[in-house]
Amino acid sequence: MLSLEFGLGVILFVVCTTGGQNITDGGKDGRIVGGWETHISYFPHQVSLQLGTRHACGGTILSPTIILTAAHCVLEYTKPQYYFIRAGTSEWASGGSYLRVRRIIPHPKFHEPTRMNNDIAMIQLQQPLVYSRDIQPISLVTKEDKIQPAAQLFVSGWGSLGVSQMQPEKRLRYTVVQRRDQDQCARNYFGAGTVTSTMFCAGTQNGGRDSCQGDSGGPLVTSIDGRMKIFGIVSWGFGCANAMFPGVYTKVSEYGDWIAETMDKLA
Repeated sequence: MLSLEFGLGVILFVVCTTGGQNITDGGKDGRIVGGWETHISYFPHQVSLQLGTRHACGGTILSPTIILTAAHCVLEYTKPQYYFIRAGTSEWASGGSYLRVRRIIPHPKFHEPTRMNNDIAMIQLQQPLVYSRDIQPISLVTKEDKIQPAAQLFVSGWGSLGVSQMQPEKRLRYTVVQRRDQDQCARNYFGAGTVTSTMFCAGTQNGGRDSCQGDSGGPLVTSIDGRMKIFGIVSWGFGCANAMFPGVYTKVSEYGDWIAETMDKLA
């Protein structure tokens, strides 16, 4: 997510498998900030959005040519030719499929009416991804889906292991978080940022589990009737793994119509 502390991508994003493999809570101290390495086959919808030759943000496969990410990930440099997508590999710098970007469409009302609102964007690839065990799309959580308050949310990414560390991790990592109380989260962020109805907060009661710089734009997923769906997009927060300031995510279910309309335009 975008860090209010550093103006960088301090993100919390939740991911789980779409490929039939089981992901479990790795232990009480687990977090991407110091957490557990994993394999892309558990998170086959996860991609690395790269600016030139460096990892910049995470993203999510919606179709062979469409990637979902955060708007703040693509606004510093707006020309598609600057960006690449790497999919189907546990290491962001090698392996898998490496594809050029054809078009970038940030939400037209990003930062309206408050900063970081509508933090969502779609990316069209020049060539389609070829689905495999390690490359798979994921469905969207809808407004009709019921997310239990204690539902496990799986976070993954190549983000750094701490606020002061600027380099991404070589291999994919993951952790487990839960939704935090929306009203309390908004009160904690008062004066630093506005938590709107198109966002939600996720973390742990005592902190210690989070993503960090480089995880922005990545997916937060959960199980709905035994099927993994993307629930949120890593957006913003204050620091990493802070109990008072859990990660703030873009609520995907609020954007179902915009996503569908944009995908139709890009078809």
